[in-house]
Amino acid sequence: MTSRPFYHEFAWAYDLLIDRPVRAECDVITSWLEEHRVYPGSTLLDAGCGTGRYAVEMARRGFAVQGIDASPDMLRVAETAKDGAVEHLHFQCGDIDSLRGAQYDAVLCRGVLNDPHPATRRHLINVIAHSMRAGGVLVVDVREWDQTLARKQAEPLFRKRVHTAHGLLTFTSITALDEVNRRLVISENHTLERDGHQHSVDNDFEMYCWTREELADVLRAAGFVALRLFGAYDASVEPGTTDRLVVVGIARNERARVD
Repeated sequence: MTSRPFYHEFAWAYDLLIDRPVRAECDVITSWLEEHRVYPGSTLLDAGCGTGRYAVEMARRGFAVQGIDASPDMLRVAETAKDGAVEHLHFQCGDIDSLRGAQYDAVLCRGVLNDPHPATRRHLINVIAHSMRAGGVLVVDVREWDQTLARKQAEPLFRKRVHTAHGLLTFTSITALDEVNRRLVISENHTLERDGHQHSVDNDFEMYCWTREELADVLRAAGFVALRLFGAYDASVEPGTTDRLVVVGIARNERARVD
């Protein structure tokens, strides 16, 4: 999904509003890749790269990174994040379903698979599988349903204010829960204030969560083996203890057909 103001009009503010320990998480991602002999110099696809902060960090570590994202606005931010010292880093506009023919040594897919309707998720993972060489490493993270349910029942409201070069930006998100379909119905608002003027944009969208069993089943059906599940980009965090599922899997030769 690319209709969210987060991905377009306010793409420039995404990294200001959504904090991530990028360097520390890339340390862990690199260690997982190297465990399976995917070393710097190998090709890596960042599927749904957004503002490019993970793609840039992995390129700085020596990987040949291709970032792909459906939002031109996010990619414009990503291009500004590149510096002259980063080689072998390229961005292109497109979605996962456009991946055809490439054979990457590794794929990183962070959060992207929460947005599609569950009916399409198996197909998208099959596309990812067919974009990888046999023995390639997939690192994927998604929303875990049980812990997300508990968290959003307790704290349905999220609000953050940041001072930016464009003015004071307030981001507000309120989450309603559809427990039958493991669906989050999210109402969000960006409000930018500057020099006595206020610009406000509302948006509603849906996000679908995963169970551990569903994610493992879909990955195995797509031909991924040796699956390891974690609750964070930290091997010591057990799955089911946080609202995030992080999975490392290996692509094998016999992969599911792309529908």
